[in-house]
Amino acid sequence: MKLKNDQDLINEYQSNERTLLAWIRTGMGIMVFGFVAVKFSLFIKQLPAKYLPDSTVPGSNFSIYIGIGLLIAGALTILLSYFRYMQTVKLLQQGKFQYSTRLLTFIAMTLFFMSIALIAYLIVASYE
Repeated sequence: MKLKNDQDLINEYQSNERTLLAWIRTGMGIMVFGFVAVKFSLFIKQLPAKYLPDSTVPGSNFSIYIGIGLLIAGALTILLSYFRYMQTVKLLQQGKFQYSTRLLTFIAMTLFFMSIALIAYLIVASYE
């Protein structure tokens, strides 16, 4: 294995840090979307009560559950990315860095299934 100079090591550590910060931004974006989903659901439930007292409000809390799920997914994204960051730092220090797609696969599949559930809910709710 070729010995790396100090600048190469610094670049690897900085790249790892930039990756962590990108994952934190991603996690925060997921959490914001979840927050908006919950707040919008609550807004939709309160709107008829205030302006249309004779109307009936759908009783489904599914979008609230999806929003909370997105909040949890965002928080997990931040937490898991931190653990991945620390693991990468240790591997870089040992000179044994191994690329892994497990975190990417987990987050992508979680968000995909939550998106499908939200799409299904919107389709069903549009026919009610």
